[in-house]
Amino acid sequence: MSNIEFYDSYIKICIEKSKTDLYRRGNSVIIAATGTDLCPVLWLKRYIDLAQLNLHSDNYIFRALSYLKSKAVYKLCSINNPLSYTRAREILLESLTDIGIDKSKFGLHSLRSGGASTGANRGVSDRLLKAHGRWASDKAKDGYIKDTLKSQMAVSLNLGI
Repeated sequence: MSNIEFYDSYIKICIEKSKTDLYRRGNSVIIAATGTDLCPVLWLKRYIDLAQLNLHSDNYIFRALSYLKSKAVYKLCSINNPLSYTRAREILLESLTDIGIDKSKFGLHSLRSGGASTGANRGVSDRLLKAHGRWASDKAKDGYIKDTLKSQMAVSLNLGI
């Protein structure tokens, strides 16, 4: 929680270390408030409020839930362990099934690929995509990006022939 800073129009998430941080300098990711119903900043604030999290704590934001039968509610576990990759994947796949999407075509990296592909196809620079996704090389970044037909057609359409 203490790695998240809220500002009027964005949040800044400090990533202290990751496997792509070759020099172990840390990194920050900026996420803009979009003002839409799907705004990631709005939903993060709602989650923090509902989970009754303290912004200045060292607690993990995403961790296991406990079901309190007496109150018929879910509550974050008091044990401060991060949500595992496996459990996060299970939650994603269950959610996809619940809304009628074929879960066999997706995984957690689908979200990473989808975000990078959408950004690339909407004109976000390669440099910013690479920094935001914390990719160490263009080759690693490019492996996640799927070009739309419109983007592929733009090559020949912009040749002026």
